[in-house]
Amino acid sequence: MKKFLSFALALICLSFALFQAGCKGCNGCNKDKNRTKYLIDVTIEDNLLTGVETVDFYNDFSVPVSHLEFNLHANAFRKDAGYKPIASQYINKAYKNGFSYGETNINLVTCSGENLPFEIVGQDKNVLKVTLPKEVFPNERCTVEIDYSITLANVVARTGINEHTVNLANFYPILCARDSGGFYQCLYYSAGDPYFSDCADYEVSVTTNADIVVASSGKLISQKQTNGKNKCVYKLNSARSFCLVLSDEFKVLKDEQDGVEILYYYYDDADAFGSVDTTKKALKLFNEKFANYPYSTYTVVQTEFLQGGMEFPGLVMISDALEHEAYLEVIVHETAHQWWQTMVGNNEIEHPFLDEGLAEYSVVLFYEKYPEYDMRRKDIISSCEKTFRLFCSITDKLDGEVNTSMLRGLNGYSSEYEYVNVCYVKPCIMFEYLRQSIGENKFFNGLKKYCSTYAFKNATPDDLIGAFESVGANANGFFEGFFSGKVII
Repeated sequence: MKKFLSFALALICLSFALFQAGCKGCNGCNKDKNRTKYLIDVTIEDNLLTGVETVDFYNDFSVPVSHLEFNLHANAFRKDAGYKPIASQYINKAYKNGFSYGETNINLVTCSGENLPFEIVGQDKNVLKVTLPKEVFPNERCTVEIDYSITLANVVARTGINEHTVNLANFYPILCARDSGGFYQCLYYSAGDPYFSDCADYEVSVTTNADIVVASSGKLISQKQTNGKNKCVYKLNSARSFCLVLSDEFKVLKDEQDGVEILYYYYDDADAFGSVDTTKKALKLFNEKFANYPYSTYTVVQTEFLQGGMEFPGLVMISDALEHEAYLEVIVHETAHQWWQTMVGNNEIEHPFLDEGLAEYSVVLFYEKYPEYDMRRKDIISSCEKTFRLFCSITDKLDGEVNTSMLRGLNGYSSEYEYVNVCYVKPCIMFEYLRQSIGENKFFNGLKKYCSTYAFKNATPDDLIGAFESVGANANGFFEGFFSGKVII
């Protein structure tokens, strides 16, 4: 999600205040055809989205499946939601026009024309459970069609209507990822990124008023205007989700880097060409350091957002409220997430530090490569160390103890302040210390090994350790010390 390196000194000030108060050519790695496929057709009119979603489910589990479970992330904006999508300190900024609510309605679920029984379940009415007509065995397929609608809240968030844009991060029911316990139901915590999903192939049709410009995760494959309406069709393979941002104010810049088409959608950027240039530099560096960017297009979107930004496969949101230098840094951080979450996935609810820590340290690598931004590696790490030590000092005085363990889920953090320090600042320090400890070759070989081994899969903290161990780095004890909180910084 958002980046924090340029805010390290700001965090120190905040602390005192708190104390006193794949394959580019095919638009996605397409080596494995045995993936679930989404065919989604939506129409957006005012605050209502209506859609039909066809899910061609592929059972890559080791056991038969008798039902499917879909996360309904947009249901977090219901009036009676138990888990509020907006943290209390952001309420006034998020609901500029007063409280507004949204909800997902499932009208019908069918399979081969047969109506299927379904129910809304989950701890917070956040999951659609569909009973299948028969068991689907491993390596078999089953297609279900979901007729649904979403009422969009007027809220500054991943999903909602804003002054300048409509953010559509979770505009469809998405299959719950599968782990050892079965389908994983995601609760929508206000801090962090409450997501966990598997890769799938997408074809998405979007119908809007003709004056609306659509920014999309996928590559535009067709466009047609009739009767004042515009219908765009997009494709994206091997993606963990699909995102849209709409606006009648968007300007668009296009460029290219290493065969990837870059699209920048904005409405208020005095240095739009500079934003594109930073994007190009980030793509070039991360291609060299980690692996080739997996899609044929990369979309950067300026929008209203409470935090710095938010990543999705092939598309990132950047907050229009940021100052220029911070704006560019967020572009770099969110671009890094195309490797650390889009390619190498992880359960962001259970292990949020995995992708955030790597994305944050990738920003250090960017500034190290491009000194013209006047940010030095040594200074950044020093600032992170000061920020983290101050966090520990303040937390100890306020709470009588400090928990710096990184092995906890989103529900284990008492505040966003704690979450930021443990999931962003501390992992950034950890990767710097690891680099110094094992040397340049093993460090970057370890990152490449981690990326290649778990590309389009879901990794765990143990998998990160294993990747570095496999390149000859004696890293198990090092990581264990940081993960457990035993290391003193």
